[in-house]
Amino acid sequence: MAGNVILILGGTREAIEIACDLEQIENTTVITSLAGVTRSPRLPTGKVRFGGFGGKDGLFDYLIREKITLVVDATHPFAEKITKNASEASERANIPFLHFSRKPWKETAQDKWYEVENSKAAASTLTQKDFECAKNVFLTIGRKDVNCFYSINTKQFFVRSIEPVKELACFDNMKWIQGRGPFTFQDEYTFFKEHSIDCLVAKNSGGYSSYPKINVARFLGIPVVLVQQPKSINLKKIYDREALTAFVLHDLSR
Repeated sequence: MAGNVILILGGTREAIEIACDLEQIENTTVITSLAGVTRSPRLPTGKVRFGGFGGKDGLFDYLIREKITLVVDATHPFAEKITKNASEASERANIPFLHFSRKPWKETAQDKWYEVENSKAAASTLTQKDFECAKNVFLTIGRKDVNCFYSINTKQFFVRSIEPVKELACFDNMKWIQGRGPFTFQDEYTFFKEHSIDCLVAKNSGGYSSYPKINVARFLGIPVVLVQQPKSINLKKIYDREALTAFVLHDLSR
Protein backbone atom coordinates (compact mmCIF):
# COMPACT_ATOMS: atom_id res chain seq x y z
CA MET A 1 0.00 0.00 0.00
CA ALA A 2 3.00 2.32 -0.50
CA GLY A 3 2.36 5.84 -1.71
CA ASN A 4 -1.38 6.03 -1.11
CA VAL A 5 -2.94 9.48 -1.01
CA ILE A 6 -6.37 9.84 0.61
CA LEU A 7 -8.50 12.93 0.04
CA ILE A 8 -11.01 13.70 2.81
CA LEU A 9 -13.75 16.16 2.00
CA GLY A 10 -14.15 17.72 5.43
CA GLY A 11 -15.70 20.56 7.36
CA THR A 12 -17.24 18.41 10.09
CA ARG A 13 -16.10 17.20 13.47
CA GLU A 14 -16.18 13.63 12.18
CA ALA A 15 -13.84 14.55 9.33
CA ILE A 16 -11.23 15.69 11.85
CA GLU A 17 -11.55 12.40 13.72
CA ILE A 18 -11.37 10.38 10.48
CA ALA A 19 -8.21 12.20 9.42
CA CYS A 20 -6.62 11.24 12.73
CA ASP A 21 -7.65 7.60 12.20
CA LEU A 22 -6.37 7.37 8.63
CA GLU A 23 -3.10 9.14 9.45
CA GLN A 24 -2.17 5.94 11.31
CA ILE A 25 -2.15 3.89 8.11
CA GLU A 26 1.42 3.18 7.04
CA ASN A 27 2.76 4.82 3.87
CA THR A 28 -0.38 6.90 3.45
CA THR A 29 -0.75 10.66 3.02
CA VAL A 30 -4.03 12.23 4.15
CA ILE A 31 -5.24 15.51 2.65
CA THR A 32 -8.33 17.18 4.10
CA SER A 33 -10.15 19.70 1.92
CA LEU A 34 -12.01 22.56 3.62
CA ALA A 35 -14.31 25.03 1.91
CA GLY A 36 -12.52 27.95 3.54
CA VAL A 37 -15.73 29.75 4.53
CA THR A 38 -14.98 29.88 8.27
CA ARG A 39 -12.07 31.91 9.56
CA SER A 40 -9.73 30.05 11.92
CA PRO A 41 -11.40 26.63 11.51
CA ARG A 42 -10.40 23.63 13.59
CA LEU A 43 -7.72 21.87 11.58
CA PRO A 44 -7.23 18.11 11.30
CA THR A 45 -3.93 16.26 11.34
CA GLY A 46 -2.22 15.74 8.01
CA LYS A 47 -2.24 18.09 5.05
CA VAL A 48 -5.02 20.63 4.55
CA ARG A 49 -6.21 22.50 1.46
CA PHE A 50 -8.72 25.34 1.35
CA GLY A 51 -11.27 26.40 -1.23
CA GLY A 52 -13.48 24.80 -3.83
CA PHE A 53 -12.43 22.67 -6.77
CA GLY A 54 -14.41 24.34 -9.52
CA GLY A 55 -17.18 21.77 -9.81
CA LYS A 56 -16.86 18.10 -10.63
CA ASP A 57 -14.54 18.75 -13.57
CA GLY A 58 -12.18 20.72 -11.36
CA LEU A 59 -12.32 17.98 -8.74
CA PHE A 60 -11.58 15.34 -11.38
CA ASP A 61 -8.52 17.32 -12.49
CA TYR A 62 -7.37 17.60 -8.86
CA LEU A 63 -7.74 13.85 -8.28
CA ILE A 64 -5.60 13.07 -11.32
CA ARG A 65 -3.04 15.80 -10.71
CA GLU A 66 -2.48 14.92 -7.04
CA LYS A 67 -2.56 11.17 -7.74
CA ILE A 68 -5.36 10.60 -5.22
CA THR A 69 -5.95 6.89 -4.61
CA LEU A 70 -9.11 7.10 -2.49
CA VAL A 71 -11.75 9.73 -1.64
CA VAL A 72 -13.61 9.92 1.66
CA ASP A 73 -16.61 12.23 1.72
CA ALA A 74 -17.13 13.33 5.34
CA THR A 75 -18.98 16.55 4.60
CA HIS A 76 -22.21 17.67 6.25
CA PRO A 77 -25.21 15.39 5.52
CA PHE A 78 -26.88 18.33 3.74
CA ALA A 79 -23.89 19.08 1.46
CA GLU A 80 -25.61 17.47 -1.52
CA LYS A 81 -23.71 19.27 -4.26
CA ILE A 82 -20.19 18.39 -3.15
CA THR A 83 -21.21 14.78 -2.42
CA LYS A 84 -22.69 14.43 -5.90
CA ASN A 85 -19.68 16.05 -7.55
CA ALA A 86 -17.23 13.94 -5.55
CA SER A 87 -19.04 10.72 -6.35
CA GLU A 88 -19.15 11.44 -10.06
CA ALA A 89 -15.56 12.73 -10.25
CA SER A 90 -14.26 9.68 -8.38
CA GLU A 91 -16.15 7.30 -10.64
CA ARG A 92 -14.80 9.07 -13.71
CA ALA A 93 -11.25 8.86 -12.34
CA ASN A 94 -11.78 5.20 -11.38
CA ILE A 95 -10.96 5.98 -7.75
CA PRO A 96 -12.72 4.33 -4.76
CA PHE A 97 -15.25 6.67 -3.12
CA LEU A 98 -16.51 6.23 0.45
CA HIS A 99 -19.38 8.27 1.84
CA PHE A 100 -19.29 8.72 5.61
CA SER A 101 -22.41 10.20 7.16
CA ARG A 102 -24.35 10.53 10.39
CA LYS A 103 -27.44 8.55 11.20
CA PRO A 104 -30.43 10.90 11.40
CA TRP A 105 -31.96 11.48 14.82
CA LYS A 106 -35.08 9.51 15.67
CA GLU A 107 -38.14 11.05 17.27
CA THR A 108 -39.07 9.90 20.77
CA ALA A 109 -42.46 9.90 22.46
CA GLN A 110 -41.48 13.07 24.33
CA ASP A 111 -40.55 15.04 21.21
CA LYS A 112 -42.83 17.47 19.39
CA TRP A 113 -41.42 17.25 15.88
CA TYR A 114 -42.83 18.61 12.64
CA GLU A 115 -40.72 16.98 9.94
CA VAL A 116 -40.42 18.76 6.59
CA GLU A 117 -38.48 18.23 3.37
CA ASN A 118 -36.62 21.54 3.11
CA SER A 119 -36.18 25.01 4.57
CA LYS A 120 -38.96 26.53 2.46
CA ALA A 121 -41.37 23.97 3.89
CA ALA A 122 -40.08 24.79 7.38
CA ALA A 123 -40.86 28.47 6.85
CA SER A 124 -44.32 27.61 5.58
CA THR A 125 -44.94 25.42 8.63
CA LEU A 126 -44.23 28.36 10.96
CA THR A 127 -47.11 30.30 9.39
CA GLN A 128 -49.64 27.61 10.28
CA LYS A 129 -52.09 27.84 13.15
CA ASP A 130 -50.13 25.43 15.35
CA PHE A 131 -47.34 28.02 15.56
CA GLU A 132 -49.35 31.19 16.17
CA CYS A 133 -48.12 31.35 19.76
CA ALA A 134 -44.46 30.82 18.86
CA LYS A 135 -42.78 34.22 19.01
CA ASN A 136 -39.07 33.56 19.53
CA VAL A 137 -37.63 31.05 17.08
CA PHE A 138 -34.12 29.58 17.27
CA LEU A 139 -33.13 29.16 13.61
CA THR A 140 -30.33 26.62 13.09
CA ILE A 141 -30.62 25.66 9.43
CA GLY A 142 -27.45 27.30 8.08
CA ARG A 143 -26.88 30.79 6.76
CA LYS A 144 -27.70 29.90 3.14
CA ASP A 145 -31.33 29.10 3.96
CA VAL A 146 -32.09 31.95 6.36
CA ASN A 147 -33.64 34.00 3.55
CA CYS A 148 -36.61 31.61 3.51
CA PHE A 149 -37.73 33.20 6.79
CA TYR A 150 -37.24 36.90 6.08
CA SER A 151 -40.89 37.50 5.19
CA ILE A 152 -42.27 36.09 8.47
CA ASN A 153 -42.70 39.31 10.46
CA THR A 154 -44.80 37.87 13.28
CA LYS A 155 -41.83 36.16 14.91
CA GLN A 156 -38.37 37.03 16.18
CA PHE A 157 -35.65 34.78 14.79
CA PHE A 158 -32.33 34.10 16.49
CA VAL A 159 -29.48 32.99 14.26
CA ARG A 160 -26.25 31.77 15.87
CA SER A 161 -23.06 31.35 13.88
CA ILE A 162 -19.30 31.79 14.06
CA GLU A 163 -19.16 34.48 11.39
CA PRO A 164 -21.62 37.40 11.12
CA VAL A 165 -24.48 37.08 8.67
CA LYS A 166 -24.42 40.66 7.40
CA GLU A 167 -27.72 40.61 5.55
CA LEU A 168 -29.61 39.92 8.79
CA ALA A 169 -29.10 43.55 9.80
CA CYS A 170 -31.61 44.56 7.11
CA PHE A 171 -34.44 42.68 8.81
CA ASP A 172 -36.00 43.64 12.14
CA ASN A 173 -37.19 40.08 12.73
CA MET A 174 -33.64 38.67 12.59
CA LYS A 175 -31.07 38.77 15.39
CA TRP A 176 -27.56 37.39 15.02
CA ILE A 177 -25.84 35.76 18.00
CA GLN A 178 -22.16 34.87 17.78
CA GLY A 179 -21.30 31.38 18.94
CA ARG A 180 -19.03 28.49 18.19
CA GLY A 181 -19.90 24.93 19.10
CA PRO A 182 -19.93 22.28 20.18
CA PHE A 183 -22.51 23.34 22.77
CA THR A 184 -23.43 21.36 25.88
CA PHE A 185 -26.93 20.79 27.20
CA GLN A 186 -26.34 23.55 29.75
CA ASP A 187 -25.11 25.93 27.04
CA GLU A 188 -28.24 25.36 25.00
CA TYR A 189 -30.55 25.50 28.01
CA THR A 190 -29.09 28.87 28.96
CA PHE A 191 -29.49 30.14 25.39
CA PHE A 192 -33.13 29.03 25.22
CA LYS A 193 -33.92 30.69 28.54
CA GLU A 194 -32.04 33.93 27.87
CA HIS A 195 -33.87 34.48 24.59
CA SER A 196 -37.25 32.99 25.63
CA ILE A 197 -37.07 30.48 22.77
CA ASP A 198 -40.42 28.80 22.21
CA CYS A 199 -39.72 27.08 18.88
CA LEU A 200 -36.69 25.45 17.27
CA VAL A 201 -36.06 25.10 13.54
CA ALA A 202 -33.21 22.71 12.74
CA LYS A 203 -31.82 20.31 10.19
CA ASN A 204 -31.70 16.64 11.11
CA SER A 205 -27.91 16.60 10.91
CA GLY A 206 -27.55 13.49 13.04
CA GLY A 207 -24.54 12.80 15.23
CA TYR A 208 -24.00 13.96 18.76
CA SER A 209 -22.30 17.38 18.59
CA SER A 210 -25.45 19.34 17.70
CA TYR A 211 -27.95 17.10 19.51
CA PRO A 212 -28.03 19.04 22.82
CA LYS A 213 -30.41 21.64 21.36
CA ILE A 214 -32.82 18.82 20.48
CA ASN A 215 -32.54 17.52 24.04
CA VAL A 216 -33.26 20.97 25.46
CA ALA A 217 -36.30 21.43 23.23
CA ARG A 218 -37.60 18.06 24.43
CA PHE A 219 -36.89 18.94 28.07
CA LEU A 220 -38.75 22.26 27.77
CA GLY A 221 -41.61 20.83 25.71
CA ILE A 222 -40.81 23.12 22.77
CA PRO A 223 -41.91 22.21 19.22
CA VAL A 224 -39.20 21.46 16.66
CA VAL A 225 -39.57 21.99 12.93
CA LEU A 226 -37.02 19.52 11.58
CA VAL A 227 -35.73 19.42 8.02
CA GLN A 228 -35.12 15.82 6.96
CA GLN A 229 -31.84 14.68 5.47
CA PRO A 230 -31.85 14.81 1.65
CA LYS A 231 -32.69 11.60 -0.16
CA SER A 232 -31.77 12.69 -3.66
CA ILE A 233 -28.34 11.03 -3.62
CA ASN A 234 -28.56 7.25 -3.68
CA LEU A 235 -25.21 6.31 -2.17
CA LYS A 236 -24.25 3.68 0.35
CA LYS A 237 -23.46 5.43 3.61
CA ILE A 238 -20.98 4.39 6.29
CA TYR A 239 -21.94 5.52 9.79
CA ASP A 240 -19.15 4.02 11.89
CA ARG A 241 -15.53 5.21 11.93
CA GLU A 242 -14.10 1.75 12.56
CA ALA A 243 -16.11 0.38 9.64
CA LEU A 244 -14.85 3.24 7.49
CA THR A 245 -11.23 2.45 8.34
CA ALA A 246 -11.85 -1.21 7.46
CA PHE A 247 -13.29 -0.19 4.08
CA VAL A 248 -10.30 2.10 3.47
CA LEU A 249 -7.82 -0.67 4.25
CA HIS A 250 -9.73 -3.04 1.99
CA ASP A 251 -9.79 -0.60 -0.93
CA LEU A 252 -6.13 0.36 -0.56
CA SER A 253 -5.08 -3.31 -0.56
CA ARG A 254 -6.50 -3.96 -4.01
